[in-house]
Amino acid sequence: MDALDDPRASASLLILEVGNSHVSVATSVADRVYTNFRFELSDADGVDRAAAEAWEALPKDRMRAAAAASVVPEVMDDLRQRISGIIGEDLRCVGAELHRPLSLAIEEPDLVGLDRVCAAAAAYETLGHACAVASFGTAITIDCVNDEGVFMGGSILPGLFLQARSLATGTAQLPEVTIEAPTSVFGTDTASAIRNGIVYGVVGGIREIVERYADALGQWPNLVATGGGADLIRSQCDFIDHVVPDLCIRGIALAHKRHYSTFRESQ
Repeated sequence: MDALDDPRASASLLILEVGNSHVSVATSVADRVYTNFRFELSDADGVDRAAAEAWEALPKDRMRAAAAASVVPEVMDDLRQRISGIIGEDLRCVGAELHRPLSLAIEEPDLVGLDRVCAAAAAYETLGHACAVASFGTAITIDCVNDEGVFMGGSILPGLFLQARSLATGTAQLPEVTIEAPTSVFGTDTASAIRNGIVYGVVGGIREIVERYADALGQWPNLVATGGGADLIRSQCDFIDHVVPDLCIRGIALAHKRHYSTFRESQ
């Protein structure tokens, strides 16, 4: 098939990823991510300043555009208006103005987190075969894409820090601890016991979930990890194949590219 691309398919991009606790501001030029800054969800000034600087840093000799994905609709509405005013261009969002970058084999596609879909699309685009994506944020999601590039769905666990916080707030005496790599198999005090339980529990949970994906697929899918706890969990296991911190950003760029790409059959 011959690709007939709208010029916007190859535009240099300002990219915003809105999560439950952070906003990432990034740029992508010629399919490569060059900057990626993270701000607290409440830091509107920081986001606006970084977006303005990133937009100005994009090459002026090619088309520029802005793309975003969000799991917090009420934040996205305000952010879209602010950023569009700053850069003088529309901020186009995956799932609204931009098509999702993968086909979804799930019952309610409009309810699946767009960060999950974008990350899965980026992983499959690179690997070209069945894969699983573990994303570490406020929640931990473990999603699966089959050999045909179809998003099959996934599993959701409480995130590392959310687990620690819930133990502290839901019990009378357990403290809230900082999540770090265990230093011993046996937790010798309350804090280390909590750390071990959370970290080893997440390692075991991911292994079990991906093994079940493998049974359903008939093969072990490559496992790609992303997000704040990815390196920590990888240090405690041997079944994570790749850690890609900007996986969702790459997926947003891919969604923008695919949305503006059209095809015709070869004669």
